[in-house]
Amino acid sequence: MNTRRGPKFLAVIGTVILISGLATSQATAAAPGASRYTATALTPTSTIVSEKSASGQIARSDPALLARTDTTPVNVMVKLDYDAAASYQGGVAGLAATSPQVTGKRLNKSDPAVTSYLRHADAESANASKRIRAAVPAAKVLSSFTLAYGGLSVRLPANQAKALLEIPGVSAVQQDSLQHPTADAEESVSLAVPASTSTSSARTASISSDTTKFIGANKVWPSLGGPVKAGQGVIVGVLDTGIWPEHPSLKDLGLAKPGPAAKTWGCDFGTGTDAALGASFTCNHKLIGAYAFLDTNLSAGAPKAGEYCDVTLISTAHPFGTCSARDSDGHGTHTSTTAAGDPVKSVPLLGVDRGPISGIAPGASVIMYRVCLESGCFGSDSVRAIQQAILDGVNVINFSISGGASAYTDPVELAFLDAYAAGISVSASAGNSGPGTGTAEHAGPWVTTVAASTSDRAFESSMTLTSTDGATFSKVGSTITAGVTGTPVVLPTSVVGYTGSDFCLQPFAAGSLVGKVVVCERGGGGGGRVEKGYFASLGGAAGMILYNPTVSDTETDNHFLPAIHLDGPNDALVAFLAAHPGITATWARGEKATVRGDVMAGFSSRGPVGDFLKPDVTAPGVQVLAGNTPTPIGIPAGPPGELFQAIAGTSMSSPHSAGISALVKAAHPTWTPGQIKSALMTSSVQDVVESNGTPANAWDEGAGSLRANRAVGPTVTFDVPASAYVASASDLLNRVDLNLPSINANPLTGALKTFRTAQNVSGRTQTFDVGSTTADGLEITVSPSTFTLAPNAKQKLKIIIDGTATSDGFHFASLTVRPRDSASIDAVLPVVVNRQPGLVPLTQSCDPISLLRNGIAGCTVTATNTAPVPAVATIKVTAPGKLTVSGVSAPAHRTSTGAAWSGTLSPTLAPTVTSIVAGTNPVGGYLALSTFGIAPVAGVGDETMTNFTVPSFQYGGETYTGVGVDANGYVVVGGGTSQDNECCLVQTFPNPIRPNNVIAPFWTDLNPAAGGAVRVGTLTDGVNHWLVVDFAGVPAFGSSVLNTFEVWIQLGAVEGQWLSYGTLGGANGQPLSVGAENRDGSSGANVTGAASGGGYVITLAPPTPGGTVSFTYKASSKQAGKYDLLASLTTPIVKGTTTARTTLTVSK
Repeated sequence: MNTRRGPKFLAVIGTVILISGLATSQATAAAPGASRYTATALTPTSTIVSEKSASGQIARSDPALLARTDTTPVNVMVKLDYDAAASYQGGVAGLAATSPQVTGKRLNKSDPAVTSYLRHADAESANASKRIRAAVPAAKVLSSFTLAYGGLSVRLPANQAKALLEIPGVSAVQQDSLQHPTADAEESVSLAVPASTSTSSARTASISSDTTKFIGANKVWPSLGGPVKAGQGVIVGVLDTGIWPEHPSLKDLGLAKPGPAAKTWGCDFGTGTDAALGASFTCNHKLIGAYAFLDTNLSAGAPKAGEYCDVTLISTAHPFGTCSARDSDGHGTHTSTTAAGDPVKSVPLLGVDRGPISGIAPGASVIMYRVCLESGCFGSDSVRAIQQAILDGVNVINFSISGGASAYTDPVELAFLDAYAAGISVSASAGNSGPGTGTAEHAGPWVTTVAASTSDRAFESSMTLTSTDGATFSKVGSTITAGVTGTPVVLPTSVVGYTGSDFCLQPFAAGSLVGKVVVCERGGGGGGRVEKGYFASLGGAAGMILYNPTVSDTETDNHFLPAIHLDGPNDALVAFLAAHPGITATWARGEKATVRGDVMAGFSSRGPVGDFLKPDVTAPGVQVLAGNTPTPIGIPAGPPGELFQAIAGTSMSSPHSAGISALVKAAHPTWTPGQIKSALMTSSVQDVVESNGTPANAWDEGAGSLRANRAVGPTVTFDVPASAYVASASDLLNRVDLNLPSINANPLTGALKTFRTAQNVSGRTQTFDVGSTTADGLEITVSPSTFTLAPNAKQKLKIIIDGTATSDGFHFASLTVRPRDSASIDAVLPVVVNRQPGLVPLTQSCDPISLLRNGIAGCTVTATNTAPVPAVATIKVTAPGKLTVSGVSAPAHRTSTGAAWSGTLSPTLAPTVTSIVAGTNPVGGYLALSTFGIAPVAGVGDETMTNFTVPSFQYGGETYTGVGVDANGYVVVGGGTSQDNECCLVQTFPNPIRPNNVIAPFWTDLNPAAGGAVRVGTLTDGVNHWLVVDFAGVPAFGSSVLNTFEVWIQLGAVEGQWLSYGTLGGANGQPLSVGAENRDGSSGANVTGAASGGGYVITLAPPTPGGTVSFTYKASSKQAGKYDLLASLTTPIVKGTTTARTTLTVSK
């Protein structure tokens, strides 16, 4: 309607809100026999909105959130359509760029350009907040994020989340998820275990207690200030559970203050006057800062006693209470001291000195950002911390917390991209859900995602069981506790009255285990390893034998009693316990033993995840000895009073990456986060194995196992600016060309050409050779294969990956850029390909394939376009010199090397609408979904498009599983986008202008926001199933004229479409279209005269296959041998070259 005031705003809705107040003021009789049918409501599932800002374009709404129909209050993150200051590169009139990757300087709020842009961002956030409160009165805006992320945190009923997408300026709605630290403290029994070839401690006095020697950090320290000051000047920010500031690993041993002389940081440990917050602490040049960002966590519920929080201490900055940055868990102290702890000589742990130990970058300064309580870690609190880290001048972030498996729907992962743009290297844990594939987290390619493997040191002891009949049983296990001697052994099920099973899932009665060692099986669906021992200690047990039922990892937890952890399988142990009487147990305290390092941990999550290779690297994450809090409130952390612990998880491996990143930054202060990530990956070592000794692959180890001494001195680096990551989000075809130190070619239709640019960072002129390691018939060639670079010079490498001879599926390979200077370090890039057909499949067949000399093989080459767009294509057949090609049929022609064809393959032609005739639907007419209790789809407004995932159906002979319901009286088959909403320029079919694939029972300018209801559901009579979209009493815009009508679609393999009408009031003088159209607007039909009580039947013909080209040729040879005939196809709509190879065998 041309008289509409103001711009048209489109919201594409993604969840259902049940609003009883939506009126269906128009009474319409149901069709006869309604009781014979059963109806089911459908829930909207997806959101697509066109945005202006770069970050607004890459952010995606979370489908799981948009599918919520309950009213439970939830925290969500709302991405607004502006770039955070850390990533803003200009583009808004009058506002200069603020991103450090453009300005070349740290982000400073006092900078005039930053001040101006933040004023703009604050205004955008304020306006959006007002619109949110107006649209969803129950919503509470909690925070605004303008330095990182660019959006808001909001608390609202879950089923109202999708309503935010109607608001102008909202790009995406994402879950403010409650994540968790990734220490392997609870049960996660897996199928792999570090293999142990232990050596008794008497012969291994020189074994390092920590992991610094194993990863080569100690070799780096002398060149960077020594074992106390290596890494000095670098700031490591840790987002975690807090920190114990008085820890001996966090003393200031004479470090210089990092950063500008006038720079100050927060030091949130309270004043000492509030007992709930713990003791006061003055930060120093080691622990230079500490914050508690827990507002969202506190808003969701009260903290537990002992978490160093006071919910009565409320302020404007902390409206839900105040917390100290002090650690009540131990996880944050462990990760901080692993990455950057001081060297400590004495490490008392459970009564035994396990020292000395050191952090990876002992001279680096630390800032703790406490974002976790025992309940978990909210994403919005982490984003607050990332913002502060950017302002604090942090160089490296460690994030040993779960999440990020979907890079573009996770607000923390998106905020890490802003941190990357601000010059911060981010390391994150891969997760503890291994060893199954596809379990890794933190999919953002701008994050260094770290898997877990072993070092070459374990804490072990040999356990011996002795029976009164003289029989014995011995096995080596993991332990860091004291031992037991000749202590009676008891099974849980033999303890009178105990109901916790062999898994020790319940506390034992006081006195029931006095003087005895209890045997507990790991797992059981509840109860962590330490908890089992704690339950035993309540019964007075003298010790615990914890055994894995199958092969798994073994850990050295801080137990409440002497405990030893035995790897599986343990059938022999169980049999011995059952067969022999009077058994006693003996094991000595755990001691250091040499084991095989670089063995993947069973719990470590594996790839693939997302569109990039993950994980990126692996590092020690098993029995890692570092700091602890002496005041843990959770049982998994073990008994109080312990300042150290040797625990496992990808939480423990990630700070190794962060610490090495700090050392690299200290050695190369001007390097970007991309160069630092490249240095870590390309310098890693690939001698990593699974527990059974088989080589690990890139989904296990990423590029390989980290080595600090190699990472600080790489010969070349590969860098990716943050802007390239943003651009790649919408360029799926060419994403493989990002200059990452890895290649993930998915799909590989045959051969693929990609590029990488290497920069010589060795400081001297170097000559390089490039080679590859492949298998399964995969071939990789690089040009130039030899090149010479002056210092800081760059070389662009053309890389051709040829999967012609390999089978469909995933394959692993690697590239090596090897300097001829033997003292320099090779750069190894992992390569993963997924061989599969493309949009224009190519086949070649020859008959026969075995022939005599001068015999003739007849060959046929065929290519078919299966895409809905034309394919400008070139096909070449290449024959080796000793093979003669002749008799090439049209439309191809013979060439000096074989045959060729060039041309355009027409697209798959869309179905055609053959007729729209008067008729009724299968139930005889309009049937109101309200009859079946189907609730209205809430949030349907004046200009909305609501997408639904539905059971499969046929439309024009093509299968669909989605529809988009537009508020203006039509349905888009397959789902709609922002370009498919049109109120006023109503089309006459066919029309190539979007929307296409339309079924339009009553397309005019309707306004469901002013009345009526839209319902969507499935209906069945027990045999047939239909999708029904019901507009009930919806007024034409600007009037009280009401209209009731439906679209019916047959579900399943049989096709059928119907339009059915209740009472039609009319279009109020506005344009009206009734009809249907195919998917590209090339065929359609309209009808006139739609009337109350009437209906139409829509019929379509199936699509015409896309263009096909086929030609034949003859091949022969005078010489015996095997010859490959290669057919290849190139087209702009497929990345790379599609290939088909046929081998002919010519005999004498």
